[in-house]
Amino acid sequence: MMKRHYFNGSVLAANKGEVILNKGYGLSSYQYAIDNTSDTKFRIGSLTKSFTAAAVLLLHQQGRLNLSDKINAYINNFPSEAGVTIHHLLSHSSGVADFTFSSEYWEKYMRLPTSLKQSVDWIKIRPLQFKPGTDMQYSNAGYLLLTALIENVSGLPYEQFLLENIFKPLQLKNTGIDDGRKILKDLASGHSVWEEVINAEYIDMSIPQGAYGMYSTAEDLYKWTEVLRNGVLLNKSMTSKMFTASYGGYGYGWFISGDQETARHSGDINGFTNELLMNFKEGLTIIVLSNINITPADKICEDISQIILNKEVRMPESFAPAAGHIPWRILIGEYTSNELYSSVHWENNKLFVTMPKKYGALYKYQIKPFTLADGKAIFKSDFVYEVFAFDLKGHFLEFVDVYGKTHILKKQAAL
Repeated sequence: MMKRHYFNGSVLAANKGEVILNKGYGLSSYQYAIDNTSDTKFRIGSLTKSFTAAAVLLLHQQGRLNLSDKINAYINNFPSEAGVTIHHLLSHSSGVADFTFSSEYWEKYMRLPTSLKQSVDWIKIRPLQFKPGTDMQYSNAGYLLLTALIENVSGLPYEQFLLENIFKPLQLKNTGIDDGRKILKDLASGHSVWEEVINAEYIDMSIPQGAYGMYSTAEDLYKWTEVLRNGVLLNKSMTSKMFTASYGGYGYGWFISGDQETARHSGDINGFTNELLMNFKEGLTIIVLSNINITPADKICEDISQIILNKEVRMPESFAPAAGHIPWRILIGEYTSNELYSSVHWENNKLFVTMPKKYGALYKYQIKPFTLADGKAIFKSDFVYEVFAFDLKGHFLEFVDVYGKTHILKKQAAL
């Protein structure tokens, strides 16, 4: 995948306690041509939630709070009539609205310095999306409330509490809170794609905190999974609570599936996308960290686990270079299906496609011709393993996505 420019980042795979792969691929910084290594630090996005959840469970274990407590007991002026408990926040069943899904956040607020108090004040005046305990809706805002709760109960800043109770005792020397201002040696730069690799959109790191604001390495994250798996930090009762699914298959800081056979989580923040999978039944841990946010880290993580389990995996295919004239003008246009939208356009003697990916974010990237056969022009894309097969009569596009699913998109209009 790296040779075909489909992966850039760091990967760790462990099987039954033995690390069998731990390596960096591609560039940590495109601007300065620095390589990724096994020591490269990445912003880990929502993988942060497992640390925040563990901190709350540790406070419960110490008798300093109870998971059934209402959060208005710990956060001043939070509406008591809402009935939101610590358990609700941990399991995303609180109904607390998530500001990170609003257009205002992406267009304005993510670029502005924001204190935790300001975030909490904004969250607590917003109406709940549903009655607590009746549904599940993923909420970064809920984990910011937990960040404030940890500070109020412990009397320490969130970062200091984690440093004293988790990072130092467990020897997680390359893990911490990224405030965006202090210099972090070996921290990768975040990248996106628009025609080529570009720097990611700026985010002020005062915002994410205990929801999606940490950095780590694949090695430290593996240490962390072993600590949780083996009950080193939390007792048996708290460990069980963390890995027991509630609403929507979410435990505390982890998505749980297969009768508690696996725990996994993705982590996305501007320029970074990550996936961590623990398969308890098979004894596997797979960690995929990428500093190009178009990368399907979840798919790569799943494929690595399947390879270790000797199961078949769809691998990138080789294509023969296209022979013969390709009628570019026929291919250019807008294509749609019930699920997808794609815009194909010709610029600077290159064919580009613009398509939404994860979270609906748009990317524009080049596709290159490889085969002319059976009335189709077959292209492959840069950056992600996808296949585009255009009907040479200009009526439809057959698109195979990174997950191997085929979509038929009809041409709607020429550009």
